[in-house]
Amino acid sequence: MLQAIRRIYAPEFMVKPALLRGEIPKTKEAYTIGLTTAWASIAESFLIALISMMDTMMVGVVGPHAIAAVGLVTQPRFIVLTLIMSLNMAVTSITARRKGENNSEGAIRCLKQALILSLGVSVLLSLLAYLGRTPLLNFAGAQPDTLELSREYFEIILLGIPISAISMTISAGQRGIGETKASMIINMTSNVVNLIFNYLLIGGNFGFPALGVRGAAIATVIGWTCGFVVSIVSISHKERFLFVFSKQGWQFDKATLSSIYKVASGSFLEQICMRLGFLAYTKIIAGLGTIVFAAHQIFINILSLSFSFGEGFGIAASSLVGQNLGARRPDLSIVYGKVCQRMSYVTCVAVFLLFTFAGDYMVRLFSDDPQILALSEPIMVIMGIVVFGQASQMILMGSLRGAGDTRYTAVVSLISIMLIRPILAFALAYPVGWGLVGAWLAFIVDQYLRLFLTGRRFSSGKWMSIEL
Repeated sequence: MLQAIRRIYAPEFMVKPALLRGEIPKTKEAYTIGLTTAWASIAESFLIALISMMDTMMVGVVGPHAIAAVGLVTQPRFIVLTLIMSLNMAVTSITARRKGENNSEGAIRCLKQALILSLGVSVLLSLLAYLGRTPLLNFAGAQPDTLELSREYFEIILLGIPISAISMTISAGQRGIGETKASMIINMTSNVVNLIFNYLLIGGNFGFPALGVRGAAIATVIGWTCGFVVSIVSISHKERFLFVFSKQGWQFDKATLSSIYKVASGSFLEQICMRLGFLAYTKIIAGLGTIVFAAHQIFINILSLSFSFGEGFGIAASSLVGQNLGARRPDLSIVYGKVCQRMSYVTCVAVFLLFTFAGDYMVRLFSDDPQILALSEPIMVIMGIVVFGQASQMILMGSLRGAGDTRYTAVVSLISIMLIRPILAFALAYPVGWGLVGAWLAFIVDQYLRLFLTGRRFSSGKWMSIEL
């Protein structure tokens, strides 16, 4: 039994002898490096998820319609950010390679050019989204009782998108070079400030006006602004690997733009597939009614706790895979991709037990509506099953993205998220008649299909030959 566990967790068993390029780190060293890189991202994602839960709880004071209205804005907002997120994936992959090559100037060139693109694109897309806000929210599934609230929230959120985009791009660069602590501080500052102003502005405390959903949107923009200030400070130190205020200019160059395009084009297709799939899935669930959709938003908030572990380890895998490819050690890229995956198994067991035995209590923190509570029992069991596939596929996807293999991850997103998940969700929710439970069963299929497809790709090793 112990030997079987050792063969799963020990680094010397993770790489085929033919792929070895040097000495493989001992078990303790490999997991120490993996955890050192991952802990800040895990803490960042977990605390952001926790704050997001508290955010939803605060909005829930206004009522289920408010929860649904805020939830409806999520996918339209991410659609606006699709190009930025694609650009940021390129920033992470390229800065990780340059870190492995010990090429600070190359990493800085990449970040500077990405910041210019991020600002220009975010301003343009925010303006277009504002002009088309009502059709976009209607397409997302807004009902007559939630349209006005969601539009009010969306209009304010769009004002802060360019500020948020700059912070996201800087965080992407910091993650690429392994400075996950800097990214954590940026995002935690933003979210803590958001939470404080939620308390002040949603219900009206300490003399502040009670603005409800509008107050939640204003609090978000204030939080983004504070995160933006911290992000600028993080790239203003001369001794840091990413110091953008050096004598090196801000002009574009063909080589850097070519590398950015190579990763971002595939990532953009992936993001489009993801966002359209998520939007279709959200629209299907919104059609089940406002109370059901509010319940869905609560369950998604709870699931974000497990998502945070997968995302944190996925970010670490992306950084370590990219850095070791830059250092011409693809064998170590394999090791650290697998090390991050193995570490996630432990957290998955803990989250599974939490969801299975304490799910009802967690839901009651958001709402005591009888219809919502009635849905919680089957959905929490489903969520417990989801966590294992979710974490593993996120880490494998992160590894492939870190290598720049974004065209393959785009194909996976097309098949699993854009096609399989919404089609199956609709079939199970409506013709079969299983409602929200049917939609969440489709979620399980999506997660494990992505795990199968990314697992095959990672094992093939084709991603190791990509040059950036």
